[in-house]
Amino acid sequence: MVNAKDLRDIFEDIRKEATRRAGDALDGASVGRRDRMPGLLIFIGGLALGTLIGLVAASLATPYSGKQARAKLTEQMDRVRRQREEMVVGANGGATYSASLEPEAGRPGSQRGGRGSQRETRVA
Repeated sequence: MVNAKDLRDIFEDIRKEATRRAGDALDGASVGRRDRMPGLLIFIGGLALGTLIGLVAASLATPYSGKQARAKLTEQMDRVRRQREEMVVGANGGATYSASLEPEAGRPGSQRGGRGSQRETRVA
């Protein structure tokens, strides 16, 4: 029968041999933390280049000038507001409701507001 001391000695010998072989295998290999800065710089450079190419392509492919694009966007926003208002009227079944059609004055990002920014409608 094998006693605990003999088993402990056998395992210790195996551990020492494994440590020696691992040291021989890794001799000359650099193990540790890599410097990730070059990869990050390449990523940021690619991101900047892609953004620049996208800006140039968008400016060349845009069929409208800035003023025309803003006017078209405003027109589409008004159309969506009217559709939303019609949907609310249909859903309320003739009830009175209050719909905010424009941002309130004093709120961040508001361009218009003040009097008339809220409209109350009575549907018959």
